[in-house]
Amino acid sequence: MTFRVNPDCLYQSRRLPLPNGNRCPCNIYHPHSERKLMPISSNRRKVLALGLLVGLFSVNRLGAQNKTAEVAPARIKRLQPFLQTPTLIGQGKYSYWGFDVYNASLWAGEATISSDQWASQRIALELHYLREFNGADIAKRSIDEMHAQSALPKNKAAVWLKTLEGIFPNVGKGQYLTGIFIPNVGAQFLYDNTAIGEIKDPELAKRFFDIWLAPQTSAPDLRKRLFAGN
Repeated sequence: MTFRVNPDCLYQSRRLPLPNGNRCPCNIYHPHSERKLMPISSNRRKVLALGLLVGLFSVNRLGAQNKTAEVAPARIKRLQPFLQTPTLIGQGKYSYWGFDVYNASLWAGEATISSDQWASQRIALELHYLREFNGADIAKRSIDEMHAQSALPKNKAAVWLKTLEGIFPNVGKGQYLTGIFIPNVGAQFLYDNTAIGEIKDPELAKRFFDIWLAPQTSAPDLRKRLFAGN
């Protein structure tokens, strides 16, 4: 049996493991044991490889581009009530299993920030979502990430989950979810330009931002881009 390659399919073009059932998100069935890829010409192979390299390069460079002066004024205005002089520190794209999830941007009220002392100053973490997510799923995933870094007692995890579920709405593609960390106080959250809630527990606030900013993060490359080498 012969299968033609779908060049737009990440699972085929990058040879990624397929989900259960051998059906990838492009809705094409790819049985591993039977698939035979159609021959690809030398020129087409070079074009595909170049496209992949360009794509990877643009992701890797995201943290070094679009500094504060080049950012849309609406984003800066949104942060001005919380950061005296909003300064973009770094940014990067988070992807999971080859699918883009969101662009993350780290802001501070000062021109510099230390990756090991970020919790001593006000910062804002801005997530620009590239696909839809349920608010309850965002809350649950946040607790799972915290627990993966350092085990949470069941009763504390349950209380924190309820707090986050009460804050996070369902998020649509193209919308912003922004958290503002306030040292020794907690955190406030915005959905686009609307205030949606706050965390009054300093420990929970710190553990939440640790998901992205702690050395134990599950996304170390993104953390590196957010801090932009600081």
